[in-house]
Amino acid sequence: MTVVRVKGLKRYRVKGRWYAYHRKSSTRLKSEFGTAEFIAELATLERKLETRTALPGTLGLLLGAYRVSPAYVDLAPATRQGYARMMNLLMPLDAMPLVELTSQFIAGLRDRMAAKHGRRQANYVMAVISVACEHGKEHGIINENPVKGVKRVKRARDAKPANRPWSLDECRIVISSIPQQLRLPVALGMFTGLRKGDVLTLTKAAIRDGKIWRRTNKTGQEVSIPVHPDLAQLLATAPRHDAVTIAATTKGTPWTESGFNSSFIKAMAALKRDGKIGEGLTFHGLRHTVGTLLVEAGYDLDTVRRWLGQKTLAMAIHYSETANTSHRMSDVITKLDPLGTKART
Repeated sequence: MTVVRVKGLKRYRVKGRWYAYHRKSSTRLKSEFGTAEFIAELATLERKLETRTALPGTLGLLLGAYRVSPAYVDLAPATRQGYARMMNLLMPLDAMPLVELTSQFIAGLRDRMAAKHGRRQANYVMAVISVACEHGKEHGIINENPVKGVKRVKRARDAKPANRPWSLDECRIVISSIPQQLRLPVALGMFTGLRKGDVLTLTKAAIRDGKIWRRTNKTGQEVSIPVHPDLAQLLATAPRHDAVTIAATTKGTPWTESGFNSSFIKAMAALKRDGKIGEGLTFHGLRHTVGTLLVEAGYDLDTVRRWLGQKTLAMAIHYSETANTSHRMSDVITKLDPLGTKART
């Protein structure tokens, strides 16, 4: 089948078939690209966008006002894309009067979202509505934020933690087993703790004076991370290419996030199927791995925060809670003397 480019669509391939992502609405079209079903689905989506004129005093107006605000436009690209997905989920409620947007309604919406899409997405939708409401309060669109006081959906006690740290054995196995084109981006995440978006857009010019310099996309914090000897070896032996980025595809072009995700997920699934790695390995888990290892090595939380380019200590504290600090506790007990016994000897 001949594949043509259509303005406003981003094509991607899955199992030999072409699909498309609608940029304006941040929607993935379910039908195969070029089929009659695809054309009908695209036409329906375009009609919805054309007729989406928000009425005064409605949820659609509130979300639309936030969507064109500087606060939304200035978000990091990945965050903005995530917010757009959540607002698209709320499109069927565009005509709902804001007077009906009560805490009780938010709680019911939360429960329905959790049942259909899961805990994380339900909480994400609540967060986006809350941000839009705060913006609306500042501009006289809404008087109160009904999300305040509504509890988020808690993680089940027996639920496995998301983005768990990788074990050292898993790190070694993955680096030695995955395809060459994935090895460098995974190694960059493994030795720096940078987020996936930062890794994939990291340029060759970012490495100088034995360090990796980067202003992170999400927080805007500048980090300078020394190049680990093992990472230096991988960089030196990686195939040469003409892309401006450090990591590149087999064609020598920069990775797209969707393309990398597809290849990474396939590689992890193959290793898991062969029993070489455990459940729950994600790329973001490498960031947790670095944070946890730094805490276990005894570095203070501010050092962890600065290494990972975080604005606050919140996530560094999270890593300290999951790190194995038993060896440090053994050192503490040698100095703990509540009865003053050591002072008398």
